Amino acid sequence: MPDVNVIGVGMTPFGVLEEGITDLATQAAFEALEDSQTLEYPFDRIIVGSQNPDEFTGKGHLSTLLADRLGLVPAGATRVETGPSSGSSAFETGYAMVASGLAELVLVIGVEKMSAVKRGIASKILAKMMSYDNETRYGATPAALGAMVARRYMHDYGLTRDELSLVPVKAHRNGAKNPLAHFQKEVTVEKVSSSRIIADPLTLYDSCPTSDGAAAAVIASDSMVRQLGLKDQAIRVIGIGHGTDYHAVQHRLSLTSFYATIHAANLAFTMAGIEPENVDVCEIHDAFSILELVNMEDLGLADRGAAIDSIKNGTSEVGGAMPVNPSGGLKARGHPTGATGIAQIRDVVLQLRGLYPTSLQVDDPEIGLTHNIGGFGNNMLVTLLSKN
Repeated sequence: MPDVNVIGVGMTPFGVLEEGITDLATQAAFEALEDSQTLEYPFDRIIVGSQNPDEFTGKGHLSTLLADRLGLVPAGATRVETGPSSGSSAFETGYAMVASGLAELVLVIGVEKMSAVKRGIASKILAKMMSYDNETRYGATPAALGAMVARRYMHDYGLTRDELSLVPVKAHRNGAKNPLAHFQKEVTVEKVSSSRIIADPLTLYDSCPTSDGAAAAVIASDSMVRQLGLKDQAIRVIGIGHGTDYHAVQHRLSLTSFYATIHAANLAFTMAGIEPENVDVCEIHDAFSILELVNMEDLGLADRGAAIDSIKNGTSEVGGAMPVNPSGGLKARGHPTGATGIAQIRDVVLQLRGLYPTSLQVDDPEIGLTHNIGGFGNNMLVTLLSKN
């Protein structure tokens, strides 16, 4: 398969922001265009990942709107939706277009504006990604399902409440150093463990925020990289995996493992011809603190039931052997759902270039991984990137 490269990235701050959805997307896109030196180049395609802009903001037909706003007409424009993994799915679509030869230059944008509606309404919008027949009609929420996973994991592997609190403590410690993060304040184990219960045993600090924000990436073929003279900053896409699982959690084989992640990771690692131990930095989906542990194990980055050890012994710290979520992850960087997957790509690209904030920069990484969840554990994407 032909080499496909990321040659430019951009991102807005994440948080509760004044800008509207089109302004956020435009800001991230222009930063990516400037970074890739393609402001004056005609694009073949624009792919937009967004979970539910129609209900969050009242704006539809978002891809065409952004093609117009960005001055990319007549480039083909498509919106992609796979729940909170919409950004990664948009990136996958852009990758496939370049790899197939259908396009040479593609702009991918992930964006969500979630604060324009009240939090209760936002929660109802997000719950639509779950199974109505089996879950939401009986009062289930994403937090409730996360709590079920946490309680079962604690039962099976002996994880304690204070051990689980180490996950958001690490996230906030990194987020405090990330100038674009939604939360930039450290927390303690005591504060996490004693904060308000959201769904037992998960507390307020175990849960990611609903955020506004956008991220963008420019994807290019090798010939376009040569034409632009950007070989030194191009980051190669070496593996992509995408998998699903049964919609309702009750129909799956396990509460403490997501088969869709295992399948997507196997596809990505096989495509890249590498093993999990070859990864130098990763950004994984930690919408709830328990998910960081489950995902590490499903990705092959930790033994089953032992992911907490990597946090306790410093392995997953920025300076550790397997840095996990130097950005602060969804928990601290924030989670504007459609933007998250592209934000992860952007963060890993900058890590591989050596351009991340100094205190969060991993030492000379060669290979990076991103992992993005759609729905509640049923539409997963894993992407592998390399600077060589």
